[in-house]
Amino acid sequence: MVRTLPLVVLLGCGSAARTPAPAEPTRAARSGDPEAVYGPLVVGADYASYEKLTPTPFLSQAHGSRWVDVYVNAIGAKAYLANTEIPVGTVVVKTSWVDQGGKPSTIAGPIFVMEKRAPGYLPEHGDWHYAIHWATAPAKFGGAVYWRGHSPKVTYCHEGCHDYYDRGLGGLVPSSLVPR
Repeated sequence: MVRTLPLVVLLGCGSAARTPAPAEPTRAARSGDPEAVYGPLVVGADYASYEKLTPTPFLSQAHGSRWVDVYVNAIGAKAYLANTEIPVGTVVVKTSWVDQGGKPSTIAGPIFVMEKRAPGYLPEHGDWHYAIHWATAPAKFGGAVYWRGHSPKVTYCHEGCHDYYDRGLGGLVPSSLVPR
């Protein structure tokens, strides 16, 4: 014997269900740069499980004069610490905080991400994938920021700093040489 159950549909107070209006796209999204559309952090999102290589945050001029902590995944932590060639699959994440009177504040800055990719990804920059993720970016940036990959926005990373460091290390600088 087959039994059927009645199907009940509930409607809220006589009005049709509403879908929230989509958020206004950021300036980057309107510009047609798909690698600058804000969303959840992808590469490096699990950085809290990485090895934290800084006992306390340090002030980094190269990262907007913000206080940063450095996290590196298990694939690359030993190479990073030994200043040897960085293996493919290494992910380096730097969290940051705004400076407040010479010490870190509680105001989060951007999260900076580097991932060493296979040869051919971006050979002119050591095959590094760069990303900057900032949920609370100032209005002058056009809203929340997630610049990554081949977006022209991440040229700041390699043109400003990483192309000038030891290419054998993939553009990384030993912590002892980081501007503090």
